[in-house]
Amino acid sequence: MKPSDEQLQRMLNDAAKAPVEVPGAPPLGLETRVLARWRAGKAEDDSASLFAFFRHAMVGASLVLALSAAWSLSRPSGGAAGDEAALLNYEIQQTLNP
Repeated sequence: MKPSDEQLQRMLNDAAKAPVEVPGAPPLGLETRVLARWRAGKAEDDSASLFAFFRHAMVGASLVLALSAAWSLSRPSGGAAGDEAALLNYEIQQTLNP
């Protein structure tokens, strides 16, 4: 074995022989601070502002859709002006075709 491998093996053996340290209970103040911070962090949720933005965007899009539908239904269907334009377009196409 290489010297570095032997050294690594010795360190691993020493680590396996080391006594296991059982962590003690955290101090009471630490637990209280962690829980207080966790509860305070719930109010700072960024998704609430994102949902509010999407809700406003949906209301705005619905309003635009309703206004455009009402505007298209309130306009006259074209009548004689539309028929004249179609007739003129037909005549132009007939003159262009051989």
